[in-house]
Amino acid sequence: MRRKRNPLLTVLGIVFAAEVLAAAGLFLLRASGPDRKAPVEPEDLAVSAEGRMELPAVQPPPEQGAGIGGEEVPAEATEDQRRFVISLLGDCTLSSSHYTNHFESVVGDDLAYPFSNVAEILTADDLTLANLECSFSNRRLESSSEYAFCGQAKYAESLVLGGVDCVSMANNHTHDFGSAGVADTAAVLESVNVTGIQGDQGMCFDLRHDDGTGVRVGIYVLPFNGSKEQMKKGAARLRQEGADIVIACMHAGAEKIYVPTARQKYLAHAAINGGADVVVGTHPHVLQPAEDYQGGVILYSIGNFCFGGNRNPGDKDTAIAQLVVYAEESGVSWEMAYVPCRVSSVPNRNDYRPTPYEQGTEDCQRCLSKLAAPWDKTTAEEAAKAAAEAKAAGETEGAQTP
Repeated sequence: MRRKRNPLLTVLGIVFAAEVLAAAGLFLLRASGPDRKAPVEPEDLAVSAEGRMELPAVQPPPEQGAGIGGEEVPAEATEDQRRFVISLLGDCTLSSSHYTNHFESVVGDDLAYPFSNVAEILTADDLTLANLECSFSNRRLESSSEYAFCGQAKYAESLVLGGVDCVSMANNHTHDFGSAGVADTAAVLESVNVTGIQGDQGMCFDLRHDDGTGVRVGIYVLPFNGSKEQMKKGAARLRQEGADIVIACMHAGAEKIYVPTARQKYLAHAAINGGADVVVGTHPHVLQPAEDYQGGVILYSIGNFCFGGNRNPGDKDTAIAQLVVYAEESGVSWEMAYVPCRVSSVPNRNDYRPTPYEQGTEDCQRCLSKLAAPWDKTTAEEAAKAAAEAKAAGETEGAQTP
């Protein structure tokens, strides 16, 4: 039987489980509760005048757990033995648009470079999932799209060196180069042992520790422009296949908009109603507020991550969202944590190297605030104005492609 901790809620604090995560500032959102609960109200997620999140009372995790198929975990099992971490990343475009080469000129042959500032985090988890918003091919493929991204096959190795295990292949750029681009990309990913999941497909991953403790994670990818019926059925299929945790991916919303659209909401709600625990959204290229819905967490948009499509995005905030799963005697419980990041290691341009914000900084708090509390109209308008001014000043090249 599944058991959930009410998962979204408020910032509990900094987790010091590992030095690298403490240095990066891993913020945990968790509260107690044996089952799905009503959504948390926006005021419960408010940032205080001092810039700190309000903290709830929290129950400590149980001391015993169970893996796949009800395998009992010894009472003396440590939390590390019972814990599995799944990292969720936004748009990864390991290429410039086919009319430019700014990404390639920066990265060159240093394939470890793009994820070098986050690789220690992503290689320490149990599974990393990203949205792949480019094609890979060593052939010269042509596209009629104004913005289309096809990286050399070698850049797929950057995913591996960065700790990325699985990618979603269902967005508005997936078919930029037609069926040849999709086929070449799938083949390249297979050659480097990165799992590519295409639209309306799902896959289960059995994660296990050496002592036998395990969980089964199902990932469903909604087709671009897919329906709520597909979303609901896709999540339900994975649940029927025995997934302890179900993640549903969608590519939807409006570019540079900080408020989820009606379509984003009904797609995400359909996934939770079908049995998904977490919905991870991409497409708007900015962070949008997370929502607790019927005990599940909806990340409407987690923004760009390693994004070669824009030399200087007006909003560079992003985050590594981490689904932390505990194998327990009664099934599994889980919670969400976030590592606030910038898409670049420098603030004034995009050098295509995502970098965690230092804990306690204004940048770190601002990034968390975008996830934790709805943005009002004024804030959204100010962010859009800043992005427009940067573009007008010639600081931006390329596009924040929808």
